[in-house]
Amino acid sequence: MTISRPLRRAGLVLAACIATAAPALAGPNLTITLDTPPTHVRNVYVRHFADALTERSHGDLTVEVFDSGQLYSSRDAGRAVARGDAGMAIVSAAQLARIESNLNLFSLPMFMGTNAAQMDQIVDGPVGQRLAQMVADKMHVVALTGWYILGEINTYSTNRPLNSLADFQGLQIRTPGGAGTLAYIEEAGATPVTLPFTDVPLALQQGAIDAMMSSNASIVSASLQETGLRYAYLNRVAIGYYVPIISQAYWDQLTAEQQQMVRDTWAEFVPQQRVAAAEEQNAARQTLEAGGMVFVDQPAEEAAAMRERLQPAQEQLIQQLEISPEVLDLAHAALQAALQ
Repeated sequence: MTISRPLRRAGLVLAACIATAAPALAGPNLTITLDTPPTHVRNVYVRHFADALTERSHGDLTVEVFDSGQLYSSRDAGRAVARGDAGMAIVSAAQLARIESNLNLFSLPMFMGTNAAQMDQIVDGPVGQRLAQMVADKMHVVALTGWYILGEINTYSTNRPLNSLADFQGLQIRTPGGAGTLAYIEEAGATPVTLPFTDVPLALQQGAIDAMMSSNASIVSASLQETGLRYAYLNRVAIGYYVPIISQAYWDQLTAEQQQMVRDTWAEFVPQQRVAAAEEQNAARQTLEAGGMVFVDQPAEEAAAMRERLQPAQEQLIQQLEISPEVLDLAHAALQAALQ
């Protein structure tokens, strides 16, 4: 069958019109999984990041944020991103330390007692950058620099008042993870319990745990004071951070320009999140005190004595966890600079 020249010409015109009318394909949708509730400062600033990314990409990069462990618990989120089942997660460094053991560095006694400003300087410098690269290499993900902060990790109990470390004896204490934190709890005569944050309310109500290590803001955001927590011991075991990781499968779908946009947009909100986190921690303490929670500050002498007691454990942990000598050297230099 021979197509006449007029019909062929009409067909070409129609094809051109269809091609012109077809919209450009949007970029891939980014699914972010979080285990904390929408009011948590991490969630609030992740949503700021998500909204800004969609706006700056003119809608090409869409983002869905799932709160409260709807998709994955804190324990499973990292591996979900590594598999490509989730596009992004902002995971506690203590949780990721189960996969990349060098992240246990920040739970070692050498960092106990440092304040948030000092730790920000450390994680933003060479040691934090090297650890992010190690996470990326180990998990086959993209680990962004610029970690969100949780804040000081303290100890909260239900029925037993906490006035000193002697009161930890015999307690079942939930820990967010980290080998150094486990050693701390055991040295205090308690039993460490590791379970997802989403399982904590029921564990407290049923008496499966007597206490937990967390922060003021995390307690308030999940209303855990309503599950029986009555006492707070400000022993500042660590400064908690969240590490942002992105699925390699998602990342590879982005253009180089889009990848840089993700990095830049994320970095923009890090300083704001840290300021907001500090304000939230202070406000959360006021809320807890107003509700009757009793706060006790750990004496500096007891904290120093505990670091000394944990020194043999630290040396053993460094060997057991095979923390890289390179990372240790960077850490010692960063800690010395931060304390000056």
